[in-house]
Amino acid sequence: MKKFKVVGSLLVLTMILAASCNSKKQEETHQHGMEASEQTPATTESGKALAFKEEKSDKVFHHYLTVKNALVEGDAAAASEGAKKLLAVDGFQGQEAAKKIEAASDIAVQRDAFVALSASVEQLVASQVSSGAVYKQYCPMAFEGKGGYWLSDQEAIRNPYYGDKMLTCGRVDKVMGEL
Repeated sequence: MKKFKVVGSLLVLTMILAASCNSKKQEETHQHGMEASEQTPATTESGKALAFKEEKSDKVFHHYLTVKNALVEGDAAAASEGAKKLLAVDGFQGQEAAKKIEAASDIAVQRDAFVALSASVEQLVASQVSSGAVYKQYCPMAFEGKGGYWLSDQEAIRNPYYGDKMLTCGRVDKVMGEL
């Protein structure tokens, strides 16, 4: 009987330690992702500075990351501010999606518009990466199983469609630039 109590106690202790390690790992991933988007220029996990051939691409991608990270955090006001900065970039083709994100105070509406914004930003930056890498990431569960793509300057997944509910749900589908 004592043997079962000891084994049971060890099992509970192991589960608690595993849960706290996973929580710590998610916290570190969360902090790492926020720091990366605030760097100028962004530095990829390989240590190479992310740079673009044209200044416009750099500005658009930087503001896009602001929107993405705000959606990860569930911060509709910050997403709106980031979209407002995108609208100020001359000739940016994703104006319609950026306007929807800026105007919305509902995070779900912003996340819906983010799909189109991601596609517009991808078209702009795909051939513009001169150093570092941009990661095209995908969550198959987004939008009731229809899935959704986004771009990141980090390989680690930080899901803008679910935020902290499913922070690491997704995969890298494509890498643009050099690793």
